[in-house]
Amino acid sequence: MARNSSSDDTIMVLPSVVGVGSLADDALLAIQGELGLALRRLDARAAVVAAEIARRSDRALGQQGLAARAGESSAEKLIQKLTGATASEARALTAAGKALDAVQGGGSVWLSTVAEAVSCGELSVASAAAIATGIGEPSAAVSSSDLREVATVLVSCAGTATPEDIAKAARLARARLDTDSVADLEEHRRSRRTLSWFETADGMTRLHALLDSESAAIITGALATALSPRRGGPRFVDPAEVQRAQDMLDDPRSNDQLAVDTLVEIVQLATRAAGATAMFGQKSPAVRVHVQAEALQSSRGFAYFEGQSALVSISTAERHLCLSGILPILLDGHTPIDAGRTQRLHSPRQRAAITAQWNGCAWGDCDRPPQFTEVHHLDPFNGTNTTLVNGISLCRFHHMQLHANNWSIQKRPDGSYWLTPPPGQPGLPGLHAQPTQLHSKCPLQQTG
Repeated sequence: MARNSSSDDTIMVLPSVVGVGSLADDALLAIQGELGLALRRLDARAAVVAAEIARRSDRALGQQGLAARAGESSAEKLIQKLTGATASEARALTAAGKALDAVQGGGSVWLSTVAEAVSCGELSVASAAAIATGIGEPSAAVSSSDLREVATVLVSCAGTATPEDIAKAARLARARLDTDSVADLEEHRRSRRTLSWFETADGMTRLHALLDSESAAIITGALATALSPRRGGPRFVDPAEVQRAQDMLDDPRSNDQLAVDTLVEIVQLATRAAGATAMFGQKSPAVRVHVQAEALQSSRGFAYFEGQSALVSISTAERHLCLSGILPILLDGHTPIDAGRTQRLHSPRQRAAITAQWNGCAWGDCDRPPQFTEVHHLDPFNGTNTTLVNGISLCRFHHMQLHANNWSIQKRPDGSYWLTPPPGQPGLPGLHAQPTQLHSKCPLQQTG
């Protein structure tokens, strides 16, 4: 691999496919890192060009706009045609380019650190667009200096986070700066909910739905519970549940077909006012809303539905406290209430509390949702230590990885949790070589 020292450009001499297969692990990962840097730099230039295409395609120009003259209805459509990008990629390019253009023109000063990071290839275009969209613009309650500070923190985190994670963090940061806006954003999302259907030429019916976080939590929670044996859900102990899980694994239908049939059966059960045990076994689907006790008492702040990243208002949390089937998880700071000490398996109440603490698999950047996690004993069970402080939420894959390959998780005196690799783990670039701190994926417990 060689660099052109006269410019920012990176010239790469890539080995053949056979050559790639013969590379050592550290060399292979180094090449991937170099490729990523080169792609980010190219994307930065593409974003500037995309923003200019968007400026010349402004709707105010009508049929004289660049996109219209090229036979496309929008700048994003034209960029898609020119680059082969997806619609979301074209939108991200345009959004990032507009942010860069605004900063260079003396506007959007709160995005200056974002623009600098994109220009030098440290930040991807997708992450830049996520930051710009997520934190929004200054308002009466949020100053440009506040947004600049948040943007700087998000840029510093982007090297180890996906654009999706950055988008969630940006939305959360904006909500923390202006909690009163959460209810407005929630209502805006709710106003956009839709469900439509039409018959296709071959006699099938296509459904199209756009769901707000509350509706999504209810529907996806029910489907995830019903299908959990097929999607890596928790292992069962009760013989009846073991048999039910095995029956689903043996079912010849695909996951997508099972999801459709499950949804149909849920509607049929509702219309017949029948119980849900035939559908979900002993574990009925539960929708949980997580909220800080202090926020609930003061009626200021926000909450969220388990498994969803969009925040909801305190009024929504208050409403669900008295609804059947909704389980409220009250958090005192970051510590759930202990619920039991002597049983071998964590109780449903303990599992709910540990889920509230971690909101999914605690292992690094694993994105498995709460429904597909199990509770791991940090210290081996000794007859009296099935407690909240000795439990952590892991998906089945990482739970097995921990036991099979001698990884370990320790809770330190300061309350932090650390993942330690097995002895002799190679120090590969970008992979665990030393203990790494685990952070909750619960929006109410994230900092920044």
